[in-house]
Amino acid sequence: MSAAATLTFEEVKTRIRATEKDGGPTTYRDLAPGYEAVFEQVEWAAPQSIVTKWMEHYSPESLQAQAASGRKHRILDAGCGTGLVGEYMSTVVQMDNVELYGGDITPEMIEQAKMKKNAGYMDFKIINLKKELPYEEEYFDSIVSSGVFYVAHCGPDCLPNIFRVLKKGGILVTTSRKAFYEETKEGWDKYIRESNCTLLEAVDIPYHTLAKGISLVIKKN
Repeated sequence: MSAAATLTFEEVKTRIRATEKDGGPTTYRDLAPGYEAVFEQVEWAAPQSIVTKWMEHYSPESLQAQAASGRKHRILDAGCGTGLVGEYMSTVVQMDNVELYGGDITPEMIEQAKMKKNAGYMDFKIINLKKELPYEEEYFDSIVSSGVFYVAHCGPDCLPNIFRVLKKGGILVTTSRKAFYEETKEGWDKYIRESNCTLLEAVDIPYHTLAKGISLVIKKN
């Protein structure tokens, strides 16, 4: 059993609150080995929620048809952390029909993700969503992101960097803490509009017990 699994609930909250003060690589480097054990104790559901929402827009039949046409559907897990999105996706999606890429700002989190042999990632890169991403323009058919948009992490000013690597007609499915989204909604609206994208929906989702979360589905026109 990991040390994180034996923490009291107050200690768990303290570790999570620390990420609200500094969401950078130093904080997550220290948290990486026990990250999942910590978040299990607050019923961390955002990765599953985001995959479920993504599947509402990409059916197994459409993914299979694209793969049969000669190129698989490319997905970026932006802020992949320890690979929980990929781990869950591999249980509900035929991974032979997709190419899943993982990117995160913290090398130690990526190393944890690499240990998940069943997660289906074909590539990992160290990325910073606040800067230009190391992918070609319009490289991805869709992008998912879980637990990235909130205080001390990423704000809506990161959206243009994400949209640059998203194909026209593709969608970004991301989470945000509900309170953070409401506080920064003007910025979301601004960058979505300026990037010629459309907000398709913003709905409540299971997130975790310490905060309410929403899912945003944004289409690139």
